[in-house]
Amino acid sequence: MTDRPHTVSIADDDRARIPFALIAVLLLVSSIMIVGVLESRDTPTVDTDNALAMDRAESVAVGELRQAVLRAADDAASAPVTSTEGADAAFSNVVDEDEAVFDQYFKLLIYREVSESFATAEQQVDQDTTARASVERIDWDDSDDLEAAIDRVSIDRREPGVLTVDVDGIELTVTESDGETVTEQRSLSVTVGTPLYQLKDRTEEFQSQLNKGFFETDGYDGFGRYFAARMYPYTWGKAYYDRLSSGDRAFHNLTPNEHTEVMVNDAVFGLQEKTFGTTDPYKDRAMLLPTLCMGSDLASSAGDVETEDFLPGGENNSLANESNLCNADLIDAEGELPDAPTVQDIVLTMLEDNVETDVEIQAHPFADVSYMQMAAGMDMNQVESEFNESLIKTGRFNDKYLSNYFSDSVENQGTAGDIGGLSDNGNGVVDKINSLYTENAPNEDKISNIISEIYNIEVKTKEKSLSKQDSLPEPSPPDEWAQNPENWTGPVDKTYHTDGSSEDADVTIHITSNHNNTQFDDRNLAEIEIIYEASIGVRTKWEHDNENRSSHTNWNWKNVTYSASYEITGDFVSDTISAERDNRGIQTLVEQDSWNEQYSIVGNFEGVEAKSVKETFGLSSMTIQSQESEIESRIESSSNEIITKQDFKRSIPYSANPDVEMNPRNKDEIYEWVLGELNQTHYEVVTQVEPHQTNLWDMVEKPSPLSEMRKNVSDLERELVYQNSTGPYNNTADILRTEVRKQYFEGTYDNIDQISDWHDETLGKSSAIVNNLLGGLLDSSNDLLGEPMDFIDKMTDPKTRPEDAKESLNESPLMADLNYQVEAAPTYLSLDTVNRTEVPAVRPEDSDVLEVNKTSTKHAPMGAGYFDGIGHPGFPLMPWPSLFYLQLDSYYLEVQGEYARFKVRTNSGNPTSSGEMTYTSQETKITMDTPSWAEQEELAVGSVEPISFNSSLVVPIVVPSPQLLAKGTPGVGDTWKYRDTDSPREDCSPTWENIGASFQKKENTPCISDEKAGTLPV
Repeated sequence: MTDRPHTVSIADDDRARIPFALIAVLLLVSSIMIVGVLESRDTPTVDTDNALAMDRAESVAVGELRQAVLRAADDAASAPVTSTEGADAAFSNVVDEDEAVFDQYFKLLIYREVSESFATAEQQVDQDTTARASVERIDWDDSDDLEAAIDRVSIDRREPGVLTVDVDGIELTVTESDGETVTEQRSLSVTVGTPLYQLKDRTEEFQSQLNKGFFETDGYDGFGRYFAARMYPYTWGKAYYDRLSSGDRAFHNLTPNEHTEVMVNDAVFGLQEKTFGTTDPYKDRAMLLPTLCMGSDLASSAGDVETEDFLPGGENNSLANESNLCNADLIDAEGELPDAPTVQDIVLTMLEDNVETDVEIQAHPFADVSYMQMAAGMDMNQVESEFNESLIKTGRFNDKYLSNYFSDSVENQGTAGDIGGLSDNGNGVVDKINSLYTENAPNEDKISNIISEIYNIEVKTKEKSLSKQDSLPEPSPPDEWAQNPENWTGPVDKTYHTDGSSEDADVTIHITSNHNNTQFDDRNLAEIEIIYEASIGVRTKWEHDNENRSSHTNWNWKNVTYSASYEITGDFVSDTISAERDNRGIQTLVEQDSWNEQYSIVGNFEGVEAKSVKETFGLSSMTIQSQESEIESRIESSSNEIITKQDFKRSIPYSANPDVEMNPRNKDEIYEWVLGELNQTHYEVVTQVEPHQTNLWDMVEKPSPLSEMRKNVSDLERELVYQNSTGPYNNTADILRTEVRKQYFEGTYDNIDQISDWHDETLGKSSAIVNNLLGGLLDSSNDLLGEPMDFIDKMTDPKTRPEDAKESLNESPLMADLNYQVEAAPTYLSLDTVNRTEVPAVRPEDSDVLEVNKTSTKHAPMGAGYFDGIGHPGFPLMPWPSLFYLQLDSYYLEVQGEYARFKVRTNSGNPTSSGEMTYTSQETKITMDTPSWAEQEELAVGSVEPISFNSSLVVPIVVPSPQLLAKGTPGVGDTWKYRDTDSPREDCSPTWENIGASFQKKENTPCISDEKAGTLPV
């Protein structure tokens, strides 16, 4: 037997074995226990009443929230706070600079409406359950509470006309009849259709458009461009009416404020149409009388402009026979309006009927300078005396053109050095022009220089041969003279000597010039042959062997012949001349010629051969025979020194490149003759060269169109310079005339290029010029001339003329049939003040919108002023009588405007929207009512800024001078400098810089010149 027990512990079983019987027992016991527990639990129940009540509470809260948002939107539109000026500190201290004041104000309105609405809203779910919603009540005088309230509201406006508003911290409460309460906080969101932000955005866009200046955009956008689209045609039309008329000026003032008022309002209405798709419904009635009155003013000032020119239907219009179109009785306050012109009808009529921009550039000024450069001491006064009368007779230039062209100076020329940097320490355009006309050109004398070039000769002398034809004599040996020759030794001394009496020089000068040769270079002139004969003796000394005997001297003589020859050639007429030379040749060059010209006897280079010989050998004689004798004598006088060939050469000194000076037969006579030929050439250039056709717009753009004159001038050059001939020149006078003409044309081309560069340089300073004329009122970094000129250029062409736009409105998916209506007070912004009787919207400054007292307060809707830079006849571009192609005047206009009240109303038939909303901009301090339970009754939240604008416009007006347009009456600008006119240089309305509410007239009204930054040049 064993001691192992019969039972095994599960814990002790190292194999963890569990008997199946034990498992079965455990399962049985467990199942019984589970059943027992389940049977002992209560039956579960679901609280359906509270859940339903909570859902009902949320539904009620969402409905109240939606209505609260719509009411807040209406309140925000009626008083759209955009500034915290005047706000209580509790609100202004919490406004986040990174978020628009209006948005934070709107959120606070929503919170107020939600708080007020939830306080009275309660939903009875059933007899025993009530549901309601609430938000935290805040202290409306506490910044932290206000900030918390604003932060709990978020606004999403991703689609036009649709707002999604989310309010955080809404507490939903369900209360049972037995007093049991269930509370839950939720963030609720609603989406509503409201045009609030569309109205706000469009109103702000309108405000932005009103304050967008001319240079702030490249397209047709903003008040600056809209105003310019009316003012530019108006001013240019008036200026050109006076420029093209031949009588007195019709318009002494181009920019009167009363007409500026009309242009401003028309531009503003155009921006209303652009921004809102509509205008104030009273626009036509408000604009009618001022527009008619402006048209009447223009017609009464311009003698040949009739009222019917502006009227639709012309003389058939019912207003055509009215004598006073400024009469208010013409308009029935309630009746149908007559068919009247628009402002643009009038200004475009002035532009299209009067502005002429096609101009002509003459060759005259460029040729005149070249003419002065050719003739010594010739200035413009002498040019005038020489040509003025003959030019008048041609009929090509009228007296007005010539009197301006040849005047001593142009008006305002003296101010040019102070304007736009045209005088730059002696290097400016003004300085360069002055130097050319008064110093350089009159002091040049190209004709004299050309005469020297034509009669220039380069003589070349070449030694062709030099020889000693015989050998020198040899000493006689002793056997020829001694008995015992062997006793003599020598010679111990040997010298050569000339006879001194038998020498003979023979010089022959051959003139080799060929009269049939037409070349200019390498012309044979002369050949010189020299033969010299001399008796040369040799002296020798011999010594005897006997020292006691004397030495013996022996002489031996022999005739020796020397010879030399020289060739002289010449290059005629300088090869630096501009005229054709080598390929032409010349018929007569070294002999006298006669031809059928006033300068009939042409000496040419007659006598050049003898003169060349003379200068070559340094002779004093001019005849060939004498020159031969002179050379012979010179050689013979040196006979004692002529033994060797080199001795012979030294006896004939010569210059290989002698300086031979030739002159015309009569220099004064040929000068006068060729000057007369130049006069005729100049006359034909001035009167026959076709002018370059261009337009005013090209004249104010770089590169200058003046350079285009080169081609027109060159078309006549061949005919006048070479007279259409290709053969040899007749003589030196013929080539002299050709060269004078050629250099005259070359000088004309140079002057075209130079003056074109000066024109470009002047245009490059145009912004500074315009700004200087106005005393530094403008930002000269803008293109003050080019951009306005480009704009008016587009205005003159119906194909490129900008037109007022009508904005397409973005409709909201929740807003159907959305329409805008503009209600401006006053409808028309006048320079005259208005009071509450005339415009009920007028309020004192900083007043409440509902304030009705102080009926005497005045509102200034608009202020306007202008300043004329230089006045008639304008500023000359460029400032020289014969070069001032353009005359410029520059005006500075400044206008300000402010509405007493500006409303934009929209409505929609969609039931999800608020139906109608009005967005009101009026200078007002705004307070919002706090909830009824708040201790503080109201909260000042800031102010509403009125719709206002301040804009300036530079109006450069450029007219062609008589040099470009030889008709009409030159000049541009107001006539304030003349005694017989009452047109002021500047004029500002009493309301200028004094617009808006509570107008008080100032004793001393400032004007534009008080604001200038620089010194006025005039």
